[in-house]
Amino acid sequence: MNKSNEKDFFDSPSMITYILIGLLVVLIILSQSFAIQSHMAAGDIFRSIINHNSIYLISLIYFILIRVKFGKKYFDYLNVVMFVFYLLTTFASLFTIFQSFGFDSILNLAFNVLITLYFGYSFFTSTVIGKDLRLSDSPLAEINNGQYYYLLIGIIAISLIVSLVSVNSFEDVVVYLLEAIYQFMFVRYIYLYKEYIERKELETSKEKEKKEEKVVEEVKEDKNVKEEEKPKEVKRRGRPKKNKDEEALK
Repeated sequence: MNKSNEKDFFDSPSMITYILIGLLVVLIILSQSFAIQSHMAAGDIFRSIINHNSIYLISLIYFILIRVKFGKKYFDYLNVVMFVFYLLTTFASLFTIFQSFGFDSILNLAFNVLITLYFGYSFFTSTVIGKDLRLSDSPLAEINNGQYYYLLIGIIAISLIVSLVSVNSFEDVVVYLLEAIYQFMFVRYIYLYKEYIERKELETSKEKEKKEEKVVEEVKEDKNVKEEEKPKEVKRRGRPKKNKDEEALK
C-alpha cells in the first residue's frame, strides 16, 4: 500500500491559515448582518465592529499578512503585536468578571490567560527576546506543547457547551459554533508552529553532535598519523665501541 505524503488539513499550517482567514471573514460578516437585522444605527454598527470584532479584525489582518512577503519578513514583529493584543484582551476579560461574574466569564478569562501564555511560549522561545528572558527555563516550560494544546481544547469544548445551553436564537448558535471552530484552529496553528520549532531545534542539536563527533574522530586520526610518521630508533648490532679513555690506555 502506497503511503501518501499529503498532510491532513489539521496538520498543515498553510491550510489552517486559509481556514482561519475564511472563518474570520464569515464571523465578522455574520455578526454585523445580525446587527443590521436588529436595525442598529450606522454608528452603533461601526462601534460593534470595533468592540465585539476587534479580536477577529486583528487576527484577520495577522493571518493575511503572514501569507504575503511582507508578513513573512516581519513575522516576529507581527507576533509581538498579536501577543500584546491578546494581553490586553486578557486584562479586559479580567475586568469583565467584576462586572458580570459567572462560569462563562471565568472560562473566558482562563482561555485568554492560557492562550496568551501559550502564544508567547511558542513564538518567542527561539527568538532573541525569548533567549534573553530564558523562556526555555521559565515556569512556562513546565507544561509541554501537547499539554497546553489539550488544556485549551478542553476549555473551548466546555465554553461551547455552556454557551449553547444559554442561547435563545439560531443566530447565536451559529456564531458560537463558528467561534469555537476558530479558537480550535487558532490553537492548532500555535501547536503546529511549536512542534515545528522543537523539531528544528532537535535536528540542529543532532547536527551539532555529529559535527563534534566528526571533529573528535579527525583529531584522533591526526594523532594516529603523527605517531606512525615518527622515526623509529635503530638498534646497533655487534660489539659496543670503546670510549676514548680506554683506547688511550692501550
